[in-house]
Amino acid sequence: MGEIFAGRYELIDIIGEGGMGSVWQVHDRKQDRVLAAKVLRQSDAGALLRFMREQGVRIHHPNVVTPLGWAGEDDRVLFTMQMVDGGAVSDLQRDYHVLPPRFVAELLRQLMRALDAVHTAGVIHRDVKPANLLLAATGAQRPHLMLTDFGIAVPTDSPRMTTTSVVLGTRGYLAPEQLAGADPAPGFDLYAAGIVAFQLLTGHKPDEVRRSRDQVPPRPDGIPDRLWRVVTDLADPDPQSRPPSAAAAADALETPELAWVEQQQIVVPSRVPEVVTTPVTDASVTQAGSPGTGTATQASPQQSTQHLHAQEATRTQRAARPKSSTAARPAGQRAPGGRRLGMVLVPVVAVAALLGIWLPQGSSQGELTPGKAAEGGTCQWQDAGTLENDSNGNHTLRCVADADGGYTWQKVG
Repeated sequence: MGEIFAGRYELIDIIGEGGMGSVWQVHDRKQDRVLAAKVLRQSDAGALLRFMREQGVRIHHPNVVTPLGWAGEDDRVLFTMQMVDGGAVSDLQRDYHVLPPRFVAELLRQLMRALDAVHTAGVIHRDVKPANLLLAATGAQRPHLMLTDFGIAVPTDSPRMTTTSVVLGTRGYLAPEQLAGADPAPGFDLYAAGIVAFQLLTGHKPDEVRRSRDQVPPRPDGIPDRLWRVVTDLADPDPQSRPPSAAAAADALETPELAWVEQQQIVVPSRVPEVVTTPVTDASVTQAGSPGTGTATQASPQQSTQHLHAQEATRTQRAARPKSSTAARPAGQRAPGGRRLGMVLVPVVAVAALLGIWLPQGSSQGELTPGKAAEGGTCQWQDAGTLENDSNGNHTLRCVADADGGYTWQKVG
């Protein structure tokens, strides 16, 4: 058994390491399902602020991965997200070097739809790159791309967290105006998407910012004119020459010559092993962040023996099993010098207030007793995406975001 975080999430295996923390496969013992979880080390106020900012990004779109819930323990914070089992676009590029034009066109269309949803919500991603574009394991069928990692995303109407001399993002994918310290704008993400498309079509890895529209990689044979023109426009150094929006770029790719057709050249396999879960017998397992209270949700024998496919999640690089302090500790062992949960939640809530992030009603009303959910009733932020039966046990309710920015129990189906 791995470490149990906040009395609920069992850390199964590490997926990757990033500047803000590590990403793990975790078993949610309350819901008996495998999720991805980013574990943030609260090393400084800036990282904590960005953690809270990512928690505020809840854009519901089939091509966007956003956080489901969060918990705190000792000097760390964990937030969960859905698993995506086909790895990242960076894996495909490593395996195939270049991808067929229609395959790239399909990925780019989906990325543009994802960015359209993000920009419509008033958010700039600022770190579009192959490693942050995840894929479902669709085999040789139509790929399904999902944009993830909003760690340095920024709402366009919020105060900036860095000075103009600090540029956040990944070298090679930064727009010229981004490097110059311009205010965040959708053009940042459009430029990065164009650079990603160039990379997938040509195999050319970006290592410097483009200064001229004509500064493009050699064009391989067989790339349709429309696709090459859209990609060139997206990656134009002049922001005024890029498409006016991600939606406009997606529409420009909707042509018969770029339409998806069944193919066998590229296969997106499942890149994760099977995970066998164990029965939950610890009565302390309750809502995230509240060990030792309420009623445990115990897995049935059938649930405890079934194989759950742990799916790949956000990562900035492929990482071997760590040998540092981010590796899982034995269950029950506390981190040296660790502080109690309450000492973590206080600064988290304080930072949320600082950023103007509203915690939905119900987050301070104590734990929800299983079976007491009511359709239309208020649920908690950290339970977004989870399922409960109603008070009569008649049907299943899901905790979802409502139109007012809160979270309520809604009937499934």
